[in-house]
Amino acid sequence: MDAAPLELETFIDALSIGVCIWQLGEPGERASLVLRACNPAAAKFLSVERDAVIGRRINEGFPGALETPLPGVFTKVIESGEIMELGDVPYQDEIVPDGVFSIRVSPLPGQRALVEFTNVTKERRAQAEAQRILEETKILDEKLGLIESQKREIQQLTAPILELWTGVLTLPLVGRFDDERNEVVREKLLAAIADKQARQVIIDVTGLESIDEGVADDLVHLSQAAALLGARTYFSGISPANALTMAKLDHGQLANKCLRNLRDALGVVMGQRER
Repeated sequence: MDAAPLELETFIDALSIGVCIWQLGEPGERASLVLRACNPAAAKFLSVERDAVIGRRINEGFPGALETPLPGVFTKVIESGEIMELGDVPYQDEIVPDGVFSIRVSPLPGQRALVEFTNVTKERRAQAEAQRILEETKILDEKLGLIESQKREIQQLTAPILELWTGVLTLPLVGRFDDERNEVVREKLLAAIADKQARQVIIDVTGLESIDEGVADDLVHLSQAAALLGARTYFSGISPANALTMAKLDHGQLANKCLRNLRDALGVVMGQRER
């Protein structure tokens, strides 16, 4: 009898997974495989009409199928009598669109093989997309971490605070002193004063490009904030051009705390420490 038993056909038609039954017509000849049953779920997964493929040889119902490994697998299961769990298998022929199928092949009496499968193409593509997003997110997090690390390094260079002796800090400033840098310097210096319990701070401005009214105000406010924490501030290394600018701006508060260079500032600090 060529058709699958009615009871078996009724049973597999009710299944939500795809089920096909293949029968081997000639021993060892995978081209002789004939589709004997195909439930509605299988037809849907394979994008075929059941009447168009049932009762036909594999290459007639599924042109190009013999170019894939599956007919050989079906033949091997039929002849060996052993179940094969194939897992996820990419598959495509002239009828079945490119996809991924989770496949299990079991032997049946009468030179037949029961093929159970589920089209997991959407799930696997979704998983692959989720994995891609996860990997991209990881890469992005790593890049953000690198940026934050570089930012901290830049901030460290922006405000390189050194502890010369216990309670004595020095802060050399180089380049431009804009609002952003002023904020970083203020936060780091005040935090260092509190953390180190500093009593004296030397801010060396030898390397500053220029001191205008805004910069002078920022430096005065910085020394005032340090004083509130109990630290006296000295400024060293003001250039002649910057000194002239400050004189025009009449920043007496800053001038009274200025020393010629870092050596002089260190001498003053050491002298006070020896008292």
